[in-house]
Amino acid sequence: MTYNLDFRNPDVPATLAAIEAADADIVLLQEVSSAWRDALRARFARQYPHHAFHLFVRPSGGLAVLSKLPLEHDELWDAPPGTGAWFPAERTVIATGFGPLQLLNVHLRPARDGDSWIRGFMMTPNLRRAEIMAHWARLDPALPTIIAGDFNEDATGRAVDYLAEQGMTRLVTAGLPTWHYQVSNRGQSFDLLKMDIDHVMIDGRLIGSDARVLATGTSDHRPVVVSIGAR
Repeated sequence: MTYNLDFRNPDVPATLAAIEAADADIVLLQEVSSAWRDALRARFARQYPHHAFHLFVRPSGGLAVLSKLPLEHDELWDAPPGTGAWFPAERTVIATGFGPLQLLNVHLRPARDGDSWIRGFMMTPNLRRAEIMAHWARLDPALPTIIAGDFNEDATGRAVDYLAEQGMTRLVTAGLPTWHYQVSNRGQSFDLLKMDIDHVMIDGRLIGSDARVLATGTSDHRPVVVSIGAR
């Protein structure tokens, strides 16, 4: 599972229940604040005995991994200098039945330039590509790899495209869009904007199936769950 919790999300119990019900073996989380860290630790001490949390000066940049499988290694990578990146990334190596598995948990540069989303949409695609290129260069090429998280761009984005050029495959999801911007009018809520910006990408040593967006939780993002194994 990959899931951007939304650090401002007011309904913590519903979001924790969404994670618990999905019961994924590995959960990658974005926008992990100190309050979210404490709630996750308390709720999942037994379901996910292996975990790592990385808080950030901006709550929107916090990252975490919850796992039923042992963590062999976990580290935080700073936002790559000179790329325009805002947030760090988390690299984790997990012990699986087919050997070590490398995961990169990302929250790429939002499509925002100052206070303008319109200008950001136009100006940030190359920044996300530069950001993911810098991360890619640091990964261990000997290990099967998953890169997942909030890419802040849809499937046609330049970071997604760069990883595809390196031989990675985006797992196409079924269900609702992964992100939605909801507004209310006369007591009725509706999605003003919606896009698939949360992705799971795997290299050629892995195979994926049953990629779904779950209509649950109360974040502006929805959890993405996929089944992945060795070829």
